Formats: sequence, structure tokens, C-alpha cells
Amino acid sequence: MKMWFVVIILAVNAPNVAPKAGDDCPVHCTCRDSLVKCHGYNSVPQQFANISVIKVLDLSNNNLTVLTKKDFEKFINIEKLYLNDNEISDIENRTFSSLIHLSLLNLSCNSLKRIEKGVFYSLKSLSILYMKRNLIKNLSLDAFHNVPNLQYISLAENLLNNIDSCTSPIPSLRILDLDYNSLLSIPSNVFNCTPNLHTISLNFNRISHILDYTFSNLPNITSVSLDYNRIIHIEIFSFEVRHQNPNTLMECQIRRFSIVGNRLKEVPQALGDLVYVDHLDISGNIIKQIGTQVFYRLKKLRYLRISEMPLLNYIAPDAFGGLDLRDLHMTRNSNLRKLPENLLQSMNNLRTVIISNNALQSVPKNLCKWHMLMDMMMNDNDFICGCGVHWLQTYRGWGTPQTRQHAENLKCHKPGNSENVLIKDFDFYHLACTYTPVIEYKSYVLVGLTVASLVLMTVCVILIAFRYRTQIFRYKHLSTDDGRGVVHTKRTRTTF
Repeated sequence: MKMWFVVIILAVNAPNVAPKAGDDCPVHCTCRDSLVKCHGYNSVPQQFANISVIKVLDLSNNNLTVLTKKDFEKFINIEKLYLNDNEISDIENRTFSSLIHLSLLNLSCNSLKRIEKGVFYSLKSLSILYMKRNLIKNLSLDAFHNVPNLQYISLAENLLNNIDSCTSPIPSLRILDLDYNSLLSIPSNVFNCTPNLHTISLNFNRISHILDYTFSNLPNITSVSLDYNRIIHIEIFSFEVRHQNPNTLMECQIRRFSIVGNRLKEVPQALGDLVYVDHLDISGNIIKQIGTQVFYRLKKLRYLRISEMPLLNYIAPDAFGGLDLRDLHMTRNSNLRKLPENLLQSMNNLRTVIISNNALQSVPKNLCKWHMLMDMMMNDNDFICGCGVHWLQTYRGWGTPQTRQHAENLKCHKPGNSENVLIKDFDFYHLACTYTPVIEYKSYVLVGLTVASLVLMTVCVILIAFRYRTQIFRYKHLSTDDGRGVVHTKRTRTTF
């Protein structure tokens, strides 16, 4: 009796040991806690004793070709499912409907040509969906209807040339990746059902124009990337936001805009509507000139990149008028030989200036406030050992050891001689260079006050001298001789 009592007590107080997937792991599978990874299968393995404990199922790099509704009926607690790198060409509707806890699904690197509307039915928890590198040519976002928490979709590296209009909203979608497809225009029609989309990536497509009001239905868009398309023109109202109420003023919320490697011949006027942009990259276009105040409305712009423009040969003296940049990158512009003086002098928050790998022959000493920079690079230019770079040898106002060390390694060459020498070692004495010194703001104030004080003192001295001179003259004029050799002076009251 006592023995049974002890057994019962031990059974009641025994710790609860959760079953593990590894308790009965199929052949060619690795099972560890709630994670299972299998190789060499041409169908979804079912031989698990504790299938309900599996939360992560990795079936990548297998030989799967078709998925059916029965394949995942028992995997009711899966949270992450990896089906990438198979040969899947067909997925039956409602295949994943039992996976109510699934948050991540990876279908990349398969042979999918289409996605039926019911494939992702009832995936209430799905938030991340990868479908990169398939063979999809046409798609409707209605395929993602009834996926209420879907936030990220990657359709990169497909064959998309069209995205059909959608009828059902996807209010949760935040990020849409459409890189490396064959789209000829920005599919603005899909934005009707993605009102909260904040990031869209359309790099490496075949887009040539951006039409008026393209982003009008995306009031919350913050990041747009259009790198390496064929864009030659951006319509003036491309970023204009229309509203049902004409009296309601709405402005485009884009904060990050990149249009690298396209065919723009000038800085588009439409960029002026990006009043909230803080990161702008227009590199790799065929722009020849950066004109007067082309960015003047971009008051919040902090990072600007203008690089890899083989035709860029002129930057206007006030091209960056109105800007208060933090980082400026102008590199690999093989035809840019000169920068105007004071180009960046008004920017009090400038911390990074990268102007390396251009064709610059000199750099103005008053280009910017060098002492405020945290990072500076101007190497690999075409500096000529002349008065235009002499100041680099004597200047000691660098803000950090990093900028100082970089300046000490800069090189120049004599005209007609390609051999470079360190600027710090070159003999500039025979050039008799003269400069207008760069005076900092505080110094300007001090000099101004000093000059004003001297002028005021001079005026006071002149007034005092004039006053006393007038009095002496009047006293002399009023003095008389009475004939006996006595001079009498008549005192009069004179008011000045």
C-alpha cells in the first residue's frame, strides 16, 4: 500500500516533459526540439510521432513538384515553413489552410507560373511571404485576399510584365519587392488596395516613364527605389497626391528615393514635391549639369548622392541653395573638373564630404567648413600641383584624425606630367600663391565688431575736435583791444 502511495505521489509531482519531434524522426530528416529539416523527398513527409510539436519545418532543397491540401493537414502548429529550392510548379487551393499559426512562408526558387486566388486562404497569421525566382508572368494581388496580417511580399526575379488590378484590400501590406522583373511601368493600379504600403522596390525592370499621379493612392509611402530601369522622364505631377476633397492639402511622404542607373538628362523638376525626403540618390544617370537651386524645396534632405555620372561637367555655384545636408557623396564623375567656391559653406550640419575619383584639378579652400567634418575623402582626382591645392599643405583645421590623415595622403602632379607626388612634400614656394583666407563665422563677427568700434571712435573724435575748434574760433572773434594794450573778451553763450 505504501509503495503504491509513493508511486502516485511521484507521478503527480513529476515534471511535465514536452514531447519532441526528435522522439521519432523519419529517415533523412534532422529533428531538434520543434525544428525539423528533411532532404531527398519528393513529397511532404508524414512519418512523425509527435507532429503537433513541430513549429519550424524546413523542406528546402528537396524534389517537391506539387503541393496538395493533404500535405500539411496534420502540421497544425507550424510557424515557419521553408519550401524554397524545389521544383514546385503547382499548388492546390487551400493547401495551407490548416496552418493557422504560420507567420513565414518561403516559396522562392521554384517553378511557379501562376498563383491562384485561394492558395493562401485563411492564413490568418502569415506576415512574411517569399516567392522570389519563380516563373510568374501575371499576378493579381487578390491572391492575397483573406491574409489579414500580411506585411511583406517578395516577388523579385520573376517574369512579371503585368500586375492586375485588385478588388479586395490588403490593408496590412507594408513592403512590396518587385525587383528584377519585366515591368514596363509602375503598376499604380495595385496601390488602390494597398493604402498602407510604405516601401516599394522596383529595381531592374524596364520602366521608361513615371506618369502623373503615379503615387497618388499611396499617402503613406516612405521609400521608393527605381534603380537600373530605363527612365528618361518623370512627369511634373508624378508625386502629386490627389484627394477626394480638393480643399485638403496632402503632400507626398516619401523619405527615401533612389533612381540610380537610369537615363535622366537633367534633375527632374518633379523631385521638388518630395518635401519630406531625407535620402536622395540620383547617381548613374546622363545628367550634364546640376543647375541653380534644383533642390531648394527639399528642406529635410540630409543624404545626397550624385555619383557615377560620366557626362557631369558643371555644378552651379548655388546648386545646393537652401539645403542643410549631413552627407554628400559625389564620386566617380569622370568629367567633373571643378567645384565652385562656397558651394557647401552655408551647411552647418555637414559631416561627410566624399568627392573622390572625379577629375578635379583643384579644391576651393572655402568649399565647406572643413573643421566640422567627421569624414572627408578627395583622393584619386586629377589634382595639379598649383595654387589651387597649395592650401592643403598648410591647412591645420581638420576636424578629426581621420580627415587629417586622409589630407596628408593626397597627391598632385605637375602639368603635363602624370607622375603623382604627395601634396605635403611638394615645393610650392616658387609659385607665389596668394589666398583670400577662410574666416569662420565667429571670426567674421569679431572682425565686424572691431571695425564698427573703430569707425565709431573715429566719428566721435572728429565730432569732439570740430566742436572745440568752433568754440576757440568764436572766442577769438569776440576778443577786442581797448587801445591801451588790454584785450577784452566778451563772453557769450553758444548752444550747439
